[in-house]
Amino acid sequence: MSTAFAYREQYASPPLTDWIRKFWVLDNGRNPAPVLNKNVLPNSCFNLAYVTGEGLLIHNRRGPLAMPAASYFCGQARGSVDVVIQPHTHVTMVQLHPWALAVLTSHSLAGTADAIEPLADLLPELAPLHLPSYTLPEVPRGEEAVVRLMETKLPSLAQPTAPASLLHRACQRLQQAKGCLGIAELAQELACSTRAVEKHFKHGLGLTPKEFTTVLRVRGVVDTLQAPGQRQPLAQVALEYGFYDQAHFIHAFRRLVRQSPSKFNVADYLLPVTGTGY
Repeated sequence: MSTAFAYREQYASPPLTDWIRKFWVLDNGRNPAPVLNKNVLPNSCFNLAYVTGEGLLIHNRRGPLAMPAASYFCGQARGSVDVVIQPHTHVTMVQLHPWALAVLTSHSLAGTADAIEPLADLLPELAPLHLPSYTLPEVPRGEEAVVRLMETKLPSLAQPTAPASLLHRACQRLQQAKGCLGIAELAQELACSTRAVEKHFKHGLGLTPKEFTTVLRVRGVVDTLQAPGQRQPLAQVALEYGFYDQAHFIHAFRRLVRQSPSKFNVADYLLPVTGTGY
């Protein structure tokens, strides 16, 4: 008898909250059938993926990619990712704050947007070759093993620097503003140049500030649309997130979600339980 696919999430506890927002799980571990036609939307965060079983098949702006059992670094997404979760597959995802990698590695993340790469290439300390308890018959223990790995290894990797501090403040300020803050105004608040802001975003996120704010704004619209009892007209929701021109809003929404706002269907997407993308 098959067991249905399950999505679950667990928010990080201190001290991991400095770097990790939450752990989220795609559990198809006891199901002999694949899960099809699911999509993951950009949310301005990085993810680490620990995959067991038969793996994932994904399709994003870089094209199709197979993700067999292994651990992966997932760069900033700039568009919806089509996901097929293979039978007997279990994935624990570690959602990192957008500024986290700037304090975990000195590697530049320029050019990593939409990339899925072996985690060992970027953070080998977080990519063990073997997690003894991470086996399909013991899925809950597997999730706990990933949490323990983060608790054990991650704090020792963190090396706060001035550039990371600026990026941290910039990302948090844009999140607070729902993406509705100009880069010149942001630079003024941070007492730096717009060039400095752009440089830190390219190095620490792999996105431009404009791409980052667009993700925040469109994702804010999506989160509002999926909220229980949401009754606001779509145009009003778009205005709340700084889309004053309908054509611009529709273009931005289609580019990220790959669906028009009027045809958006919550059931087609793997959206967080909390109803917020970051």
